[in-house]
Amino acid sequence: MSKGNLEQEDSKDESKSVLSSINRRTILGSIGVIGSAGLLPNTALADPPRGKPEGHPGNKPKKPPGKPEFDPIEATAGELRKLYRTNQISVQSVVAQYLERIREFEDELGAIVRINPHVMDRAEELDEALESNELVGPLHGIPVLLKDNHDTEDIPTTAGSVSLKDSTPPDDATIVSWIRNAGGIVLAKTNLSEFAFSYNTVSSFGGVTYNPYELTHSAGGSSGGTGAGIAANLGVLGTGSDTGGSVRVPAAANSLVGLRPSTGLISRDGIVPLALTEDTSGPMTRSVRDAALLTDAMVGYDPADSETAESVRRTPIDDEGSYTDYLNEDGLEGARIGVYRDWVGPDDDEEDPDTIADAKAVETVFNEALDDLREGGATVVDPVDPPSWDFINEANVSSGDEFNRDINSYLDSLDDQDQPDTLEDIVDSELFAPEICYIRSREEVDVDALDENVDYLYGLSRRDDLQEFVLQTMAEHDLDAIVYPTLKQTPPTLDTNESWGSNAQLTPALEFPSMTVPAGFTAESDLPVGIEFFAREYQEEVLFELGYAYEQVSSKRRSPESFGSVEPEVEEWTPDVIESWNESQHKNRTAKRLGCDEDPPDLRTIGDGSESG
Repeated sequence: MSKGNLEQEDSKDESKSVLSSINRRTILGSIGVIGSAGLLPNTALADPPRGKPEGHPGNKPKKPPGKPEFDPIEATAGELRKLYRTNQISVQSVVAQYLERIREFEDELGAIVRINPHVMDRAEELDEALESNELVGPLHGIPVLLKDNHDTEDIPTTAGSVSLKDSTPPDDATIVSWIRNAGGIVLAKTNLSEFAFSYNTVSSFGGVTYNPYELTHSAGGSSGGTGAGIAANLGVLGTGSDTGGSVRVPAAANSLVGLRPSTGLISRDGIVPLALTEDTSGPMTRSVRDAALLTDAMVGYDPADSETAESVRRTPIDDEGSYTDYLNEDGLEGARIGVYRDWVGPDDDEEDPDTIADAKAVETVFNEALDDLREGGATVVDPVDPPSWDFINEANVSSGDEFNRDINSYLDSLDDQDQPDTLEDIVDSELFAPEICYIRSREEVDVDALDENVDYLYGLSRRDDLQEFVLQTMAEHDLDAIVYPTLKQTPPTLDTNESWGSNAQLTPALEFPSMTVPAGFTAESDLPVGIEFFAREYQEEVLFELGYAYEQVSSKRRSPESFGSVEPEVEEWTPDVIESWNESQHKNRTAKRLGCDEDPPDLRTIGDGSESG
């Protein structure tokens, strides 16, 4: 195919070609580390539709004279694809720029636990494909940050725990394989709260992750490493996992787009589990368009996860379409959006004046977001009645009930005599951060008795009741979606036990999709606020349409000021150089105190080298 023909390829035809050429999980066993993203010939990289802005407009700094053609600050996948397709830049040069950003900022950010030592070899392979106009797919050469509970066969997967620091799974997680097959390049693995237990990203293996907008504040969790890394432009696309808000909370805390899909849309195979009833992976990006692009690569039936069978014939991908087909600037026109007003502002029983003021500041930003929805043409129905939090908590499965069962199943799949076989082995080793000593109580749960646990079974039964309540509300008001602040408060400081004010627990119990989109920054603290949309089950396209249209009319995302351009220093990013950086990272950030302690160290000091061994 000629270069001219490549440039004329339509993005929809591109997605069809790539998706139909990938026989998903059936081909994965026969492909090697580099070959696991084997080249698909003659697949063109396409631009976004003409006349539509790429991502969020107006927030990218102008490029100073003399700078390279490619600027990583707020770069989108669409921009990169244009540059690749027109031979203006190489994958290797792009990867090198992101590695330089990691080198420059990682000491103060704590987002990255390991750089992929094979990343430049993979970049070279992708460049060779470009030379012959053979492009792997819609993610060709796009640097991706993976949360370090997503299995990678060529990089250890730790779930943030020293107990798994050398655990290299036998194969990639299903969605990691699909991302690679679409041309995505795994740049690095990101820190998370250990075993995805909390909203503060702190782990024995990776230390603390700090918020790039204010380093004294939390980046959120459990996918905080991806949140901080994508916000600070250490990569283009990122993955997180979400059981009770772990994609959306750090996305909101870092002014990002984060999608929790319908349970069953995305395979959970090869993702270290927390509670499989509510576990899912999801994209974390700087724009709705990039989130849609990454979602395309992550969606599909996977025999290794039977839950994905429910999604068959319920997605645009099944009709050889794309979630990007729904990125309509006028998507708010005629939409009816309800507001859970009770979930906005300070709690009625809140007494702390600082917390009250902070919640009111978030409320102001949220109300401005509602004005933007109206400006875009939506009818805002404010208020509609939400379910009570007692109802929601009853319907949410406690991770404490399922973790022992699900982590043991995962550990058994590793089939590695040098790794823990059970949660009991991890608990006995005490190779975990003092903050998660409650892991001992989870080990004590009798997994064989779950089927007879009345409280557990009652919670499962309440999920249908919760769905019925919410669907009835949406029907009565003829709603397309419902909105509320993702977090009622801004991200707390790391030296306190402040509440997060999270509204993220509803949709895991509903199994409905929800998406947080940047809504702006508070006037007082200048910290990010997110607005969360949710729609009916398997209506992700509604969220992409509404979220994209809101993003275009509001333009609230902005880059953190302290993480600007960097000058290159490393002459060549060889595997040895990368491994040396990885070893230094682990030496500096891995917690010096492990196991249970009556006086656990302050969150701010774990893993920063300030503690004695």
